[in-house]
Amino acid sequence: MAQVTPVSSQLQFQLQSGAAADGTPVISKRTYNNVKPSAADDDVYAIGQALAALFADELVQVVRINQSALAADAAS
Repeated sequence: MAQVTPVSSQLQFQLQSGAAADGTPVISKRTYNNVKPSAADDDVYAIGQALAALFADELVQVVRINQSALAADAAS
């Protein structure tokens, strides 16, 4: 099995910034770096909801992006 080490985490807001001519929503994304990889998902979501209230555009979704390093397991 591979050994997984968390490297970084980001918080992304997907916002509806308008509509295209055909009526489909236009989604813009705002991404914030330096989220602590060990932070609990519930805590990151709560912060995301609080920060989303500061945007003028409508919140579509809060996304957490995690990056991990993979290495061979020492026991293998």
